[in-house]
Amino acid sequence: MVRKIKLYSIGNQDKFSYYVFDKKRDVIEILLKIFLVDFDIYDLFEEPDKKGNYGKINVKKLIDVHRGSGDGKIKIDAFFGDKKMFLTIICSENLRLKFNESLFKYTKMPKSKKIKPKRKIEW
Repeated sequence: MVRKIKLYSIGNQDKFSYYVFDKKRDVIEILLKIFLVDFDIYDLFEEPDKKGNYGKINVKKLIDVHRGSGDGKIKIDAFFGDKKMFLTIICSENLRLKFNESLFKYTKMPKSKKIKPKRKIEW
């Protein structure tokens, strides 16, 4: 069984969806698998060497970096921060639903923390 990755946030509007993940190699591996199998996109998280062979990127070294890929039907952008990765997908609703269906097999949302008021508020 594959370990589930944390999906911190998701949102969409019109033809645009965004996702927020931890910036970890297991997140990249799952996204690579989804993009390759479902969308035939392999170059978002891979870099060609001098011979043109693709290899894994070191996500720990990517800070304030943008990577993008896509074709005429789908555009994918990944933005790497210090600890989080922001993923955007621009495409039709059907393709986004297909991506979400695949993604949700591998993700879990963290539980929200309950905030206790410091003092009782009376109205």
